Amino acid sequence: MNRVHRLQTTSNEKVRIMQKKSLNRHKLFIALSAVSVSLSAAAQAQTETASGSQTIIDAPVLEEMLVTGRQVSGAQSIIDQRLEEAFSADILGGEQIARAGDSNIAIALTRVPGVTLVDGQYVYVRSLGERYSSVQLNGAAVPSPELTRNVLPLDLLPSSIVKTLKVQKAYSPDLPAHFGGGNVDIRTTSIPEDFVFELSLGTGSNSESSGDGLGYASNKRNGLPHDIDQALDLYQGKINVNGIIDIIDTDGGSPTPEQLTEARTINRNLMLSLDRDIEIEKKSNDLDLSGNLTLGNSWALTDDLSIGALLNLSRDESVRNKNQHRKAIGDPEQIYSFIERTIDETRELAGLNAGINYQDMHQIAVNAYNIRIEEDEAQIDTGHDASNRAQDGSQTVDYSTRYEERELEVYQVLGDHKFDQLSGGLFGDLKVDWFYSDATATTNIPGKTSVKGNNRIDTTTGELISTRLLATSAMASVAFLNLEDQVESYGVNAALPLLFENAEITLSGGYSYNDKARQYYGYTANINAIGVSGNVLAGTPGTVLTDATLSNLANPFELTMGGGLGTESYLAAQMIDAAYGMFDAKWDDTWRLTAGARYEDYRQAVLPIDLLDYSGEYLGKLIEDLQNDGQRFAIRDDGWKPSVALTYMNQGFMGAEDFQIRASYAKTLVRPDLRELSEVFYIDPELGIQVQGNPNLQSSELDHYDLRTEWVYDSGDNFTFSLFYKDVANPIEQSRVPGSDDSIVLTFYNAISGKIYGAEFEGLKTLGAGFFITGNITLTDSEIVSPADGGFTNISRKMTGQSDYVINAQLGYDSDNGMHSASLVYNVFGERIYYAARLNGHDDAFEQPFNSLDLIYSFFPTEQLTAKIKLGNLLNEKRTFEQVNSNGQSVTILEQEVGTSYSLDVKYRF
Repeated sequence: MNRVHRLQTTSNEKVRIMQKKSLNRHKLFIALSAVSVSLSAAAQAQTETASGSQTIIDAPVLEEMLVTGRQVSGAQSIIDQRLEEAFSADILGGEQIARAGDSNIAIALTRVPGVTLVDGQYVYVRSLGERYSSVQLNGAAVPSPELTRNVLPLDLLPSSIVKTLKVQKAYSPDLPAHFGGGNVDIRTTSIPEDFVFELSLGTGSNSESSGDGLGYASNKRNGLPHDIDQALDLYQGKINVNGIIDIIDTDGGSPTPEQLTEARTINRNLMLSLDRDIEIEKKSNDLDLSGNLTLGNSWALTDDLSIGALLNLSRDESVRNKNQHRKAIGDPEQIYSFIERTIDETRELAGLNAGINYQDMHQIAVNAYNIRIEEDEAQIDTGHDASNRAQDGSQTVDYSTRYEERELEVYQVLGDHKFDQLSGGLFGDLKVDWFYSDATATTNIPGKTSVKGNNRIDTTTGELISTRLLATSAMASVAFLNLEDQVESYGVNAALPLLFENAEITLSGGYSYNDKARQYYGYTANINAIGVSGNVLAGTPGTVLTDATLSNLANPFELTMGGGLGTESYLAAQMIDAAYGMFDAKWDDTWRLTAGARYEDYRQAVLPIDLLDYSGEYLGKLIEDLQNDGQRFAIRDDGWKPSVALTYMNQGFMGAEDFQIRASYAKTLVRPDLRELSEVFYIDPELGIQVQGNPNLQSSELDHYDLRTEWVYDSGDNFTFSLFYKDVANPIEQSRVPGSDDSIVLTFYNAISGKIYGAEFEGLKTLGAGFFITGNITLTDSEIVSPADGGFTNISRKMTGQSDYVINAQLGYDSDNGMHSASLVYNVFGERIYYAARLNGHDDAFEQPFNSLDLIYSFFPTEQLTAKIKLGNLLNEKRTFEQVNSNGQSVTILEQEVGTSYSLDVKYRF
């Protein structure tokens, strides 16, 4: 059944199906891809739309570049392994990670040069943000359980499941063509070599969160109430009083008093079905708690055949106060606010790996992972705006609560085979590997509430006198959101060496298929308080939104639906067929040439939907728009992405045991994420920003130039120097658009062109007596050219998120007896643009440098027992954002206390 025919289904039935969220994944995919396949790949014109609100920025935990371990050789082995790579890459092995005591993949990654983790979760490679990076699990793409992120948070996976961790900074054809700064491929282990039992327990806290925080009574909600769900069907999406009257008044004339009373009673009962137990109060914050269990073994069934399994269970609980001060760029002295915010977070992981090994020539593995994240947030935002001045004793107040559940399920089957039947003479062993992966990420927000009010304060002391909720059309709102991302992928790779007297050429190729389907559904219920007397609204949410007050028909409350942000839901699908071929030639142990190309056929469709449109009007317009030649709902593009690398090797050059210089070129692209291509408005729960996508975004084309030189000495000391240059066509950028001075409005757009270039310096030096120093410096510059008619304050500027410098440095100590290990770790990034300004002549907003100094001490009393103490942000740095307004005044538009963190972990390994 093609998409056009499906869209012509009866509109009421179609929307009801959407409401019930029962669209089958494969039907959705076929429907959307049918549109995509039928489309031309011609370039389309660009447009922009935007909307906005104020911002909440989570504090970064810029993780350290950590190279601790019981032996410094762990750091040196990074160099040994990457010398074998044809393209610039860094590899960490599971044994090396275990020696260093890294608890999760995020911490392990911080030991890789040029890689920075923001918030301890997301990869920034060479100052390029997560848009320009990708994460794979055993070569397969997996969705992110984070609502507004398209990459997997790397702190979710424990290091105990890792076989190898590879960060590739130069593109090769066996990687997805979506490549900007780098690719992280996590390879998991399936069969432990021996019996493994590992138990770890930990606790900790933060100086900003060790006392009291905010909380509320009702946290785990049940989503959209059943009564409202039924009423939306019954009253055709309109459950306000007039919408109900339209259904119950079959005569179509003026409603009778009885009908009006009946409609108001129905509406009021639906209002009472909302969860309103949201009074925010002070509470005592608990300590952080963490636990991890790893259990595994392998069994030899015969001399040739063995099997094994590995079980991982972990749970982490944390509480963080994330309080902020904010100022409006236009009038910072009069318009400002203070946010009190507390987030309780729980993370759980259950993983099972099993495999079979035949003669070390054939391995098949089965992996299953389930990751669950729960966040419970309470927030009170007080401040002043143009209508509520401090000198007048008037203050705005917004009470917000949010409970969010995120889950990631991954099921994979992997195969790795060597065939020696062709070996001998010209041919080496034929190697074949393959994978199948099915992953589902879901996000459920069963109720995000916001209640707006006004405080009367004493102008002398600043003390609170009274609170009254606002008599507005959305005095209180409750948002419900469901997101499901499903990604199915499979692929195969093969490599065959050709052996000559002084040379070896390896021919390789492969195929992969990626199928992604997304369903994003949102409802917003509002309590309209226009006309309600001030005496009734006097008080806080807990005292005003009671059953007695809301059920009294004398108080003209009314329940309405719609977030006031336009369309709140969309459906999307994505298909990628890819194939590649390449060769890797080595001769005379001096030269190496690697080249190849990847072909990708990319199809995508993003369709906004209106769950409240029972008339079919919105659906009809969508059908009409789909027929237009210039439509951007569904797109298709294909093409080849080449890559070439030339390496010169010389043992003994400049006194080095190993010397390499490698030059490479590649052409890739960076595609916008599905959420960025939808016109749907959404509130970023991580940042608190109102964002709207842009359906006219185009992919960015990149040309990569890399040069890397490496010296490795007999002592283990090493030095690496790299140069890189990237030319970007149609770079995707984030900007602030015109709006009020006290709100932030963000959207996405394509700039005309961009370039980023820089140098990396990395080295390790042993000092004797167990001490060593190691570190890396990345120096970067960039330029973005935006459209001259786009209203930008700066048409030419730096790329969003790019820092002029990133420094990671460490002084480490490993005792001779292997019982003690300590590291003093320093990180800093240079000033970087947070968003590009298009607002009344104000300059771009910059995030200021964050100097992070951490101390880590590990004690190994036995080979089985480890204790680790970590103190983070010893300098007690704040996260600060500054912007120069049109008057030339530098304004700290946002400042957040990060606090000093401390943790204690004890691990027993048998």
